[in-house]
Amino acid sequence: MARLTGRSRTALSEAAGGDHVPTWETTEAFVKACGGDIGTWLAKWERVQDQLSQSGRRTTNGPSASTTQHTGNQPVQTSVENVPKRRTPDRGEGGAEVLLRLWQEQHAQARQSENHRAVMTLVVVIGAVGGMAYVALQSDSRITSAAVASAVGLLGVFGALISAKYYERFKLHVYGANHFHRRLDELYPELRIEQLWSENENQHRRKYKVLSGIRLHHLWVAAHLGIALLGGTVAIVVLAR
Repeated sequence: MARLTGRSRTALSEAAGGDHVPTWETTEAFVKACGGDIGTWLAKWERVQDQLSQSGRRTTNGPSASTTQHTGNQPVQTSVENVPKRRTPDRGEGGAEVLLRLWQEQHAQARQSENHRAVMTLVVVIGAVGGMAYVALQSDSRITSAAVASAVGLLGVFGALISAKYYERFKLHVYGANHFHRRLDELYPELRIEQLWSENENQHRRKYKVLSGIRLHHLWVAAHLGIALLGGTVAIVVLAR
């Protein structure tokens, strides 16, 4: 590790001992060697320094403070001017990046809910087709055919419920993404994020007046209820003949 970081073994052992907070130069070299994010660890290092300052304990030299370098047995004092100043990460930029990642995560979760609903619908449709094919081809036992048709009806009811549940999860993540969306608009009002989105939504509604008023999840639920109705009707017909 001393070879990777370019720091002495003494400095690394003192930092690992936990007796004091290592200097930023030692911390930065260690983070670079481990492939960590410099900005994140700089913020953590400064936060620890602030806590030590408030508690009255001695703090270590930071990125802009004077440091002492050892050449042989004689310490050499390095002035503040000779130490390059490091740029502290902008809090606004960091907050916007966090909001953007959270927004992307919520959209990914919403998309996942839609994909799961599509998969479950496919399972229900395959089960319904198989059940109806069995009823159509099986003519020996009315009880068995009616039971299969009833199972298809129950499968349709289950599909309607699971579809409604996935829609509820979808809206949860969409609402969360909208909150982060509005917060980004507050941080960067010059981008006019909310205004542009509203204009696009209004233009879409004017272009598709009828279709925009039809809720897609209503169609999903209606399809499953249609399967349930089909299964129940076939079961009644089989028992009645």
